[in-house]
Amino acid sequence: MDRNTLFDSEHGVEFSGTDKVNNLPGQAIWTQVREKLATVLNATDYDRWIEDLRLIAEVDGEMVIAARDPLAYDRVVAEHKRLIQRTWRELDPARRGIRLECWRNARTEIRDLVSDPWAETAVVSQPEPAIADSGDGEKPTGAFNASGAPEMTFETLVVGQSNEIAVQLAQRVAAGQTVGTSTTLIYGRQGTGKTHLLMALKNRVEARDSDRVVVYLTAEEFMSAYHDGVKARDTSGLKRRLRSATLLLIDDLHRIAGKPGTETELYQNIREVTGNGGQVVLAGDEAPGDVTGFGPRMRAELKGSIAVEVGLPDADMRREILVRLAAHIEAGHPDFVLTDEMITRINAGIRGPGRELTGAIWSLYTEAGFGDRAPTLDMLDRVIRRHQGEIKVPTIELVKRATMKVFNISKSDLESPCKARAVVYPRQVAMYLCREKTGKSLPQIGHSFGKRDHTTILYAHRKVTKNIATDPELAGDIARVTEAIFELQAAGAN
Repeated sequence: MDRNTLFDSEHGVEFSGTDKVNNLPGQAIWTQVREKLATVLNATDYDRWIEDLRLIAEVDGEMVIAARDPLAYDRVVAEHKRLIQRTWRELDPARRGIRLECWRNARTEIRDLVSDPWAETAVVSQPEPAIADSGDGEKPTGAFNASGAPEMTFETLVVGQSNEIAVQLAQRVAAGQTVGTSTTLIYGRQGTGKTHLLMALKNRVEARDSDRVVVYLTAEEFMSAYHDGVKARDTSGLKRRLRSATLLLIDDLHRIAGKPGTETELYQNIREVTGNGGQVVLAGDEAPGDVTGFGPRMRAELKGSIAVEVGLPDADMRREILVRLAAHIEAGHPDFVLTDEMITRINAGIRGPGRELTGAIWSLYTEAGFGDRAPTLDMLDRVIRRHQGEIKVPTIELVKRATMKVFNISKSDLESPCKARAVVYPRQVAMYLCREKTGKSLPQIGHSFGKRDHTTILYAHRKVTKNIATDPELAGDIARVTEAIFELQAAGAN
């Protein structure tokens, strides 16, 4: 590393080794750059993201500028990096390049150059333990973001049947491959990983394709910026910001529904980006045909886009989500060890999407003294009760629906007198689970299965109870139907 040109970010001086001199105007140029940026960006963006940046050093012919934390770093890289680079080159006679670093996660050789650049204004948190780079140009998959959770990359995303197509589509967009249309909608219920997909797409493009400009905004951020512009009678800053994008990512699209002015502004920017050859990826809660609250032009835009669903994770995905997050926390907190029994209990006790699973793990981490103590089953049970509330008892009809889903048979088959094994076997599984889980009497269960006698239900329950310990196929089918019951409950079925 060339340490011949280092700048003290407080005093704006050059030093070589321990000798400081005042003959290079690096800090002076940075002051001019910030003054110009203040005239180009809206006040909210400048105050929130640019004002807090610090000039660190010239390293290998590039000016190193640091953001305080990962959140600020991600936003500046996504929204303002090119503008900062262009402005610096305009004002720097040497036309040096700019490299942005996240101070909290910066490499040791960067942090060794100067002391804490924000020491005069705030105490900066100590960095997380360094994680080795994967060596492929990606952000380290074990790195922490500002919350302590794993970085949102494709490598940290659990992929399965419920999101496989959406992930493949996002990876194609990241690679610059054609996908058919310029606008894509990723939809699904909250907590299923849509934001993770958008952030993974953003991170992949920024890591591998510096020529593409990525702009990521939540709908709330877009609305806030638009309303600020309206109040100031100047929305040109927002327009420049979005229309500079070659890849525009808008999260939580549904939050704009019912706001005609904001919707119109977003629609116009989407059309500008795609009209200039860029791509737009939107994330929302509903499929194009189900969205409400939007005008005809936006609905037509959505219906003309590629739409892919992100569904609820299946049992294997749920377990993998839990295992990965537990291992991630354990890497920094060796006492935080989750046993297989604990993983199984969380998987069975927390029935919502991936976000609810990770929320339970982080609550357990907090319960265990922020990872300083080993978690116990008592802690875990408290967390599950806190997150899930009272366990809902399934109805007989819900058990039947789950059985129909797993075995691909009809309700009339379950209730019919048919003696074929393809019908009798799932019928007995359903009768067994009704007896085990619904709390209904034998006559009540028998009546719901084609008005059968209670002795039929008793026979089915005894037969399954006898064989379940020695028949792996039967045990697996019971587990699959039980999982389907939980999934239907999580989706709001009764």
